Amino acid sequence: MKNMKIIYNKFIPFKGFKAITLFNIIFVRKEYENTPMKRTYNHESIHQAQAYDFGIGFFGYFLFYILYLIEWLLKIPCVLFKYKPYYSISFEIEALDNDTNYNYLATRKRFCWIKNIFKFRR
Repeated sequence: MKNMKIIYNKFIPFKGFKAITLFNIIFVRKEYENTPMKRTYNHESIHQAQAYDFGIGFFGYFLFYILYLIEWLLKIPCVLFKYKPYYSISFEIEALDNDTNYNYLATRKRFCWIKNIFKFRR
């Protein structure tokens, strides 16, 4: 995986989130600047690998973000059944299930997030 640039700031991501990967940059909220972030960086690196499933560079990230958004929008109605749309996104399920496995990216298979498309989390 390509090393990602890390930018600490007080605007991106929204309050309530620690970090977000936008293209090849991890934006981390300023209040987490001096806290251990190994797990968060691993989580965001998994998202980078997911984007690379679609190709390296802008096009891969663009497709990743489009599919992420579409899946989130499709899963919003699941709130009625007490599921959480964000935690039910297939990309998030893969990243959350593996963010404590620091060797995961060495063994990860391309497009393995697909198996989580029809899963829902509470």
